[in-house]
Amino acid sequence: MPASDPVTDLVALLERSVVAPGRPRRELVREIEGDLRDAVAARTATGEPSRAAASAVVAEFGDPASIGAELSRELLTDVGRRYSPVSAVLVGLLVVAWVIGMTTLAALPGFRVPVDAAWMLPVSRALDVVAPAVAAAAAVGAIAIRRAGSMPALVAVASMQLVLALALVGGAVALAVALPVPPSGAAIAIALVASTVVVGTAVGAGAARLLLRFAAVRLAATPARVPARAR
Repeated sequence: MPASDPVTDLVALLERSVVAPGRPRRELVREIEGDLRDAVAARTATGEPSRAAASAVVAEFGDPASIGAELSRELLTDVGRRYSPVSAVLVGLLVVAWVIGMTTLAALPGFRVPVDAAWMLPVSRALDVVAPAVAAAAAVGAIAIRRAGSMPALVAVASMQLVLALALVGGAVALAVALPVPPSGAAIAIALVASTVVVGTAVGAGAARLLLRFAAVRLAATPARVPARAR
């Protein structure tokens, strides 16, 4: 049986260590493999045996598990840099749409909140205060992620966006179910509910994926405990 290639073995270990979707993980690992092959070629060009050159390059590379964990964090941060500003803008637009839409609906003749839906008023007022604050905090977090790659900022932004997205989508559904709207305001209500459900679901799903991936990265980076009996 021919001896295994140290670079191939290292690349396989590294690919298993990186927590990321398939395509970004494969592209990153293939790029690293190319650099390793170039390093091996540079050594063999000086007369060093190929097997010894590959072993030396692998030894200089370092622990694939540790490097895989670092690469996982870098890839996740890159996703956060793209998601965070976009989600902050989308949530901000939803907040503006709700303020304008509800103000317009409230001014229509015949619009009223039924007694059994009176709970919506304090909830709406709370969202009027909380939603802009969350959008502003998310924008600040997005800047922190973009400038410093801050993982705590990434988690904070994703958590806030997930909670707010759930609240906005829930409010849109409640509006559609519990609040009678005059015929003249039906188009406004439909547009408001539909846009909130679509955009809010997208923002919430993106936040949930980020949080789940962050948890997977943290879990992969946690060293396994050795059972006491095996020590």
